[in-house]
Amino acid sequence: MGIPDSGALSLGQWTAIVKAWNAAHASEDTPPAPPTVDEFELAYARARGLH
Repeated sequence: MGIPDSGALSLGQWTAIVKAWNAAHASEDTPPAPPTVDEFELAYARARGLH
């Protein structure tokens, strides 16, 4: 992944990695659904510190 020290990640970065990992590995039979436009915009705002 190219991150030499996982302790250097912010809580938001760590949370995003864990959520993505869990979604990607949830089930082989059912792929994860893409986020809705509202979910994406909210996640983007939170990541930018705007929410």
